[in-house]
Amino acid sequence: MKKLLSSLLCLAMIATLTGCGSSSDTSTTSDTTNVRVAVGGDFAILDPAIVDDSITANILAQMYDGLYKLDSDGNPVANVATDLPEISEDGLTYTITLKDGYTWSDGEALKASDFVYAWKRAAAMGQGTAYYSQFISNYIANAGDGSELSSMDELSDFGAVADDDANTITITLSSKCAYFTSLLTSTVFYPVRQSAVEANDGNPLKSTWADATDVPTNGAFTATAINSKDEIDLTKNTNYLYADEVTLETMSWKVMSDQSSETNAFISGEIDFATSVNVETVNNDEDLNSQVYLIDPFVCNYYVLFNAGDECTNEALQDVEIREAFSLAINREDILTASGYGDYVTELNDFIPFGIPDYDGSDFTTNAGNDYSGGYDLEKAQEIMESKGYSADNMLTLTYSYNDTTMHKNVAQALQASLKEAYIDLQLSVAEKETFFANRDNGDFETCRHAMTADFLDPMAYLSMYYGSSTAGNTVDDATYEALIDEAEALDGEARFEKLHEAEEYLVAEQHYIVPLFSYTDPILKGSSLQGVTSSPEGHYDLTRAYFE
Repeated sequence: MKKLLSSLLCLAMIATLTGCGSSSDTSTTSDTTNVRVAVGGDFAILDPAIVDDSITANILAQMYDGLYKLDSDGNPVANVATDLPEISEDGLTYTITLKDGYTWSDGEALKASDFVYAWKRAAAMGQGTAYYSQFISNYIANAGDGSELSSMDELSDFGAVADDDANTITITLSSKCAYFTSLLTSTVFYPVRQSAVEANDGNPLKSTWADATDVPTNGAFTATAINSKDEIDLTKNTNYLYADEVTLETMSWKVMSDQSSETNAFISGEIDFATSVNVETVNNDEDLNSQVYLIDPFVCNYYVLFNAGDECTNEALQDVEIREAFSLAINREDILTASGYGDYVTELNDFIPFGIPDYDGSDFTTNAGNDYSGGYDLEKAQEIMESKGYSADNMLTLTYSYNDTTMHKNVAQALQASLKEAYIDLQLSVAEKETFFANRDNGDFETCRHAMTADFLDPMAYLSMYYGSSTAGNTVDDATYEALIDEAEALDGEARFEKLHEAEEYLVAEQHYIVPLFSYTDPILKGSSLQGVTSSPEGHYDLTRAYFE
């Protein structure tokens, strides 16, 4: 459910870098206590409640420790919590105990109530401001309906309660959720301290406090300089419970939106960890290729979304056969070539990308048979369109929206060329990133590009995106689909996953609301002397235990 999805990790633009030559150990640093990181876009406000982009989420992961985090295989493991939650037999009550010794960076003790305050605050801010507060309002009892509230006091019976004396949190869910522990790894569940939030203007539902350099954190680093459009500097938190495991003294996070410039900065040794690079350059340079750090698996898809719901502005898109013809007309080999990702891209014929586990730990998408898109069948696509009265002389005009990067432009043009053969005139509409995301979330498009990294490793991370008319960007509005999801969530184990497979098949193979294109991994460039970097499949990387050899 990522706006992303605003995720610039998942969305790379491809440009040609000339004159770079070959490189050996390109990225080295003379200061072994500072790591220099480059990212592909601006930072958002450093408020865990409102962050919905991967860039800012990654920097917050260096500053805050949540109750749980995902390991390299995507399993939730205890972080601030002593162990995984104790869950009641009915699956509705979670009891979590915090480790002794955690403090804020100013030395004040971390309390269970700091977590509960943060969650209640996010829920009161509502999904319009705090997008991922839906992980709270949709699952925790009496946590509101996702709308903005005037005060946190309106959540008087909030379903999470803190016992600071025992450092225990008791959570009551509104309904059973098989993946709730994974949700607790999300940024929106990080703790914040009430005194810090209310220090500036006193209104807890605003974020004006978050970009101050005296904000206490409970993780390995604190912010010492913040310029969201240029650079954020972090310094080691000497009061961190595990400070003896942290070798680095500082981190410098630099905004470099041009991928060729970021790649050049790595080659010249100005950057140690480059997260948004020119993939074409990397593919064509053997030495750079040897310095690629991959988040593997990186759970990410790329697909076309139709506006086929109640607010549809083009009636042709409410015709399932038209949507099927659109999918069948796409030559995915051409799309993969246009992406420029080479070995880092894989054809995807399902909505759910590779890397999401099935009930037995095997791959959900592999088990699905990977054939929901119907493949490439131009003849059948033409037959469908001809049966609707379309031809080379009378084409169906559709508008395809995307945000302005070279990669998205190249994919859009490849789609346009494929669809023309099936009598679909795909008009391309490009917009600046924030405008595009706002339009997509508001349903202001006919067809558009979409992509998503996993917020948690369960099929519902994807399938829930098109459940519920109030969900941002839901242009499906299909009661049959929602009934399948309801049935699945009332089940356990293998039966639940079988029903989720059925729901995905209905969404993609039967109704063609989604047109899958590909799954891919972003190559990150990491200096060979930088060690100790870890990551998890949803795209987060952890530099807190990194060091230079």
